Amino acid sequence: MNTDPILEARGLTKEFNLRQGMFGGTTRSIKAVQDLNFHIGKGETLALVGESGCGKTTTTRMLLRLQTPTRGSVRFGGEDIHALSGAGLKRFRSRVQAVFQDPWSSINPRVRIRDFVAEPLVVNENLSAREVDRRVHEALDAVGLGPAHARKYPHEFSGGQRQRIAIASALVSRPELIVLDEPVSGLDVSIRSQIINLFKDIQQEYGVSYLLVAHDLATTRYLADRVAVMYFGSIVETGATDDIFEAPRHPYTEALLSAALPSTPGQRRDEIELRGEVPSPLSPPTGCAFHPRCHKLIGEVCAQRAPELRARGGRDVRCHLHDEKPARVA
Repeated sequence: MNTDPILEARGLTKEFNLRQGMFGGTTRSIKAVQDLNFHIGKGETLALVGESGCGKTTTTRMLLRLQTPTRGSVRFGGEDIHALSGAGLKRFRSRVQAVFQDPWSSINPRVRIRDFVAEPLVVNENLSAREVDRRVHEALDAVGLGPAHARKYPHEFSGGQRQRIAIASALVSRPELIVLDEPVSGLDVSIRSQIINLFKDIQQEYGVSYLLVAHDLATTRYLADRVAVMYFGSIVETGATDDIFEAPRHPYTEALLSAALPSTPGQRRDEIELRGEVPSPLSPPTGCAFHPRCHKLIGEVCAQRAPELRARGGRDVRCHLHDEKPARVA
């Protein structure tokens, strides 16, 4: 695996303006994502994990150029993707693709599979009909479906087959990065492992990079090389997958993993019960956003000062427990 970054997010921040009152009123700024810094290497899988509402979807929408960041930048191949236009934008659309949770919602039921899979080529590249057909058949073959399937309609396929078709459409333009947004959560348990193994096979065959957005930690552990844990719009811990799962350093990561199914039968794990609910962005807590729910709370520093993301032994952690001179645990 080449560790040179293919994608870099620098200070990525997204704020939404919320108007209060029925007749104009005042406008408040709500931070959905705050100062994200991460990268994805060539041929690498980075997983973004966290509870619903932590900012994963907003982040991926900015990486796919579906939303514009308020501050910060996303660089792909060294270029700021939000400054692209014309041929540069088409090239980006070919090089970065996505596979979403629900294969049925992403496939137009009125078009044949050939036309659906071919769409990224037709929109972003100038190829002959013969070359488009060849690439479509190649993509379908890569996901375990033969060329004969190209003439069929979506309703003729099962859920697992539709997800394979969605993967073929993402693969047909030979991208360098594919965003996997909860790619197996909508599938039956019996076929999840098949799709997960397919992602592995595709990565080995084509050297593609993945950004995996997931709440399923079993899928995360199997697919990801590194994990970035998000809470309340910020990354609170980043590290190699095995390191994160074996020895989490942020209290939120520890609680998140404690609630997951054990990786091996018979493994015992003490579940950590999180207090309260995820804070509302309308009323964010002072200091560390996690401190009202934290089971390893440190004195007043947690409520008064937001921790910085610091490098600690091959890991990046946003927690006062890992400051140079942490206060005594309360």
